[in-house]
Amino acid sequence: MIVAIFGAAGFVGRNFANKLRKEDVEFVASDVVKSPFGKEVDYFKADMLDRQAVRKVVSKADVVVHLAASPLLTSLENPRISMKINIEGTLNIMDASREFKVDRLIFSSASSIVGDVKYNPVDEEHPYTPKTPYAVAKKACEDYLRVYKELFDLDYLIFRLFNVYGPWQYPESRALIPLVYKTLTTGKIFNIYGDGSATRDFIYVEDVSDFFYQAIQEGIKNEIINLGTGKATSILELVKLSSELLEVKPRLAYKPARPGEISNFVADTIKLEKIFKRKPGVPLKEGLRHTFSWLKEFSSDQ
Repeated sequence: MIVAIFGAAGFVGRNFANKLRKEDVEFVASDVVKSPFGKEVDYFKADMLDRQAVRKVVSKADVVVHLAASPLLTSLENPRISMKINIEGTLNIMDASREFKVDRLIFSSASSIVGDVKYNPVDEEHPYTPKTPYAVAKKACEDYLRVYKELFDLDYLIFRLFNVYGPWQYPESRALIPLVYKTLTTGKIFNIYGDGSATRDFIYVEDVSDFFYQAIQEGIKNEIINLGTGKATSILELVKLSSELLEVKPRLAYKPARPGEISNFVADTIKLEKIFKRKPGVPLKEGLRHTFSWLKEFSSDQ
């Protein structure tokens, strides 16, 4: 079996590629940037808006893992680019997957498609009111995958990722946990939007990679599955725990809540546990310790 990874140079992509290397699974990695890997990785630089380049990557694969995306903050700054990359690019991958009759297309969706939270924890049947262009695009791709299965028999698996964190999530990504680390370790003021009581479901990237790998090995398909821990952590709790691990005293400033933010948000993991017979295993404290160790090493190399 050969796995094609789109978005392999990104945060989750690099961790998943390392997982496949560890498990000795053959794969081809692809992204829009030059290879971050050594020569031992089969890497193809490709823009997923380039249909012919996408076809070359998919033509080698039995399973396609689609982790590539234009991120949330970019979607707020330039919704049109977000739409083009996240929807048209995904359609290019889907069309190539259909053409070359891949076994499955595994897609990384986002828990933020939920929008207004009606009840908590949030299960896979929760109503959807996406609040950002990024979330709108992710929901559209989910619908395209359903339609491609109905019309063209393209098998798929959708993981709705909650707040993933861990090594290779760079500070410039503006993601929450690298931002917490950078702010606390430099003694700067950390801005809390709202009162800090909003909760998130933080899942360590190693757990995410393990579930993707298991899904491939066991042939799980045509499902939408929440990929979170089911445990709620408030922003204030996260900052407090981070401060303890880093042995610093935080400086906090409270700002108005940002548009599109979702509060009190945690995954219902019943379906995940039923299908995979387990739940994510890395506690937040342990995951943060590993992440901060990586960020410290990364910062020292800059």
